[in-house]
Amino acid sequence: MFKDTLKTFQPVVYQTLQHALSSKKLAHAYLFQGLAGTPKKEAAFLLTQSLLCPHADPFGCEICDICQRVVNGQYADMIMLDGTKGSIKKEDVLKLQDTFSKTGLEAAGHKIYVIDRVENATPDALNSLLKFLEEPTSDLTAILISEQIDRVLPTIVSRCQVVAFKPMDHKYSLKLCKEQGMDDLDAYLLSQMVHSPEEIQTTLDSDVYQHARFCMKEVVTLFRKDVYRALLFLETEAFPGKNKGADKISLQYLLDMLVIYYKDCLKQKSVCTDAWYMQQLQDGKQAADQICQILNILMDTKDTLIRTSVNIALLIDQLVYRIKEVS
Repeated sequence: MFKDTLKTFQPVVYQTLQHALSSKKLAHAYLFQGLAGTPKKEAAFLLTQSLLCPHADPFGCEICDICQRVVNGQYADMIMLDGTKGSIKKEDVLKLQDTFSKTGLEAAGHKIYVIDRVENATPDALNSLLKFLEEPTSDLTAILISEQIDRVLPTIVSRCQVVAFKPMDHKYSLKLCKEQGMDDLDAYLLSQMVHSPEEIQTTLDSDVYQHARFCMKEVVTLFRKDVYRALLFLETEAFPGKNKGADKISLQYLLDMLVIYYKDCLKQKSVCTDAWYMQQLQDGKQAADQICQILNILMDTKDTLIRTSVNIALLIDQLVYRIKEVS
C-alpha cells in the first residue's frame, strides 16, 4: 500500500495529511512540492482517494472501485492537468473551471483537480488559476504539484497549504539499491538521482536511463582522452532526434550523471566502488576552476531543459560550444 510507503519515507507528509483527514480540517488547495522523484503525484492520488473512498479511515483503502478509478484516471469528478510533457495553457484552466461549474457526475459530490508541474503553466494560465483559487467552494479541492516552487506565483503559493517532500537519504537509498542487486555504478547514480523507492527499479529498467548511462560512460571516457571527440559524440550520436520526448528525459538523466561525476572530480573522492568509475576519477584530474565552470554549464543546461520547451539538438550544440570555450 502506498500509504505505508508514505509513512515510512515521508513521515511529516503522512502526519500532515492524516491529521487533516482525521480532524476534517482540510485546506481547499494544497501545493505538494519537492525534488523530482519524490512521490508527490502518488500522494496526490492518495489524498484524492481519501476524500472519496467510502472505506476511508482516514486514508482511502486504495483497493475499492473508486480508489482504483482515481489512479486510473477514470473518476469523472477528478481532472488532471499534466505539465510534465508541455506547458499548461490558459484554455486548459478555463476548460477546467467550466467543467466544475456544472453539477458533478459522481455520487460523492466532491470535485478534485490535480495540476502536475504547475510551474510549467503559462503566465496567463497561472493568472486564471489564481482567480479560480480565490473563489473556493466547499465541494472542490485543488492539488498542485511542483518541483520548482520558486517559479509558481507567490500569490498562488499563499493560497495553498504547502506540503514539502524530502528527498530520500542518499546512504539509505544506496543501501536499498544494492539490496535490489544493482551493480555498483547503477546503485551509486540512482541513489542520488531518484528520490522514491518505487521508482528506483522502474528507472533502472527504462530505455531512457540505460541510454543516458551509456552516453555518460562514452562522454567521460572520451573526454579524458580527447575533449573534442567527446563533444562530437554528444552532437552526432548521443541524441539522434527520433523521439523528442525520450531524448529530453534521457538528456536530463545524462546531465544529472555528469554533475555527479564532476562533483566527485572536484572532491577527488567518492563512495562509489565501481572500478571503471574510480579509474575515471583517478585519471581525469582537472583544475578545480575548470571543473566548476563545467558544472555551472551542466546545471545551466539542465535548468533550461526543465524550464522551457527546447530544441534538444540546439541545446546540445550550445552545451558543446560552452564546454569547448572552457576546455
